[in-house]
Amino acid sequence: MTSSNKETKENARDVALRLATQEEKRRKSDPHESREKSLIVLGSREVGKTTMIYRFLEKEDTPKPTLAMDYAYGRKAGKNLVKDIVHVWEIGHLTPSLVSAAMKGCCLSHSPHHTTVLLVLDLGKPETLWNTLEDCLEALQQGMEMSYPRELIEQVLNEKLRGLAERSGGQQQSPQQVVDEMREPFPLRLCLVGGRYDEFRGTDADDREFMGRALRAAAHALAASLHYHSAKDAQLLRRSKDVLSNYGFKGQSPKSTVIDHEKPLSVAAGADSFASIELYDRPAATAALSLEEIKRIYVTRFPQRARDQEDQRTSSAGANYDHDDDLEHLANDESFAEPIIDRLVLQREEEISVLMHDMQETPTTNIPIPDPY
Repeated sequence: MTSSNKETKENARDVALRLATQEEKRRKSDPHESREKSLIVLGSREVGKTTMIYRFLEKEDTPKPTLAMDYAYGRKAGKNLVKDIVHVWEIGHLTPSLVSAAMKGCCLSHSPHHTTVLLVLDLGKPETLWNTLEDCLEALQQGMEMSYPRELIEQVLNEKLRGLAERSGGQQQSPQQVVDEMREPFPLRLCLVGGRYDEFRGTDADDREFMGRALRAAAHALAASLHYHSAKDAQLLRRSKDVLSNYGFKGQSPKSTVIDHEKPLSVAAGADSFASIELYDRPAATAALSLEEIKRIYVTRFPQRARDQEDQRTSSAGANYDHDDDLEHLANDESFAEPIIDRLVLQREEEISVLMHDMQETPTTNIPIPDPY
């Protein structure tokens, strides 16, 4: 091969590499188009998050408790037979570091514009619901700051509000008025999910209506969607699957709206207004409310349980296994069997047992200390 042919081949390789790098960079930063999207699911424990995810991904496995964080993905044939991909990150133990890990994982395949956060709240526990909401929002905010530059967060927020302004508004409000009511918009696409609706619908009708209005107000202030869910209701499971499919493959909130408080609520971001919500009966009921103002109204009816009074093993927003006994119990649980890891653990336990036996039989003060690496 002549030197000119070698140079041509190398130049072609360099050009191909440069084009591939440019395409990769464009794909990871494009706010409008991406064949890959991500869902981050977090919130109350034992509320059906894993079941909801398994139904969406059509997994037949029996759901297991999520201790720290789980990852799964799904694929769907799109245009030109190229498959769209959705990455699903479920956070079981609420910490900013795990939230940040999920967000950074999302950035490996696409920009933050294509990430949706599903914050699941337990409708059956109104006395801890607002605590859970606050804890999750705080962890999400800290996780974002650990994962993205401030300029990117502002860019994502502005793009989100611009899109909501284009899709919102009606006869009573202009699109800009709808956006202006969102006092504390969350930068990423956000959906509040009210879980365990099967138990919630059997509670007092006035309480159901009040909680529904409070959650609608919170979602509207956060520029978020709101959907009720139940892992024990086939119809709601199908609807939740459609909601996740819309977010995971289309990158948008479902357009259906249900604001009848006798039914499972479903309100897309930007489709509500404080005038319609009527959280409280006063002349200023149409004024925009902040989350703190909504909280003050909510806790007058449902005072929140003090966090230090909650069970040490179970926090309102995630598993909290801090005790050796809990970890020992989980390590022996067949639901979490990992053959390779289990064999290594057994081998190490046997080695330690032999070492302890030798030390007891022949005690010595000359304990060998290996040199540092």
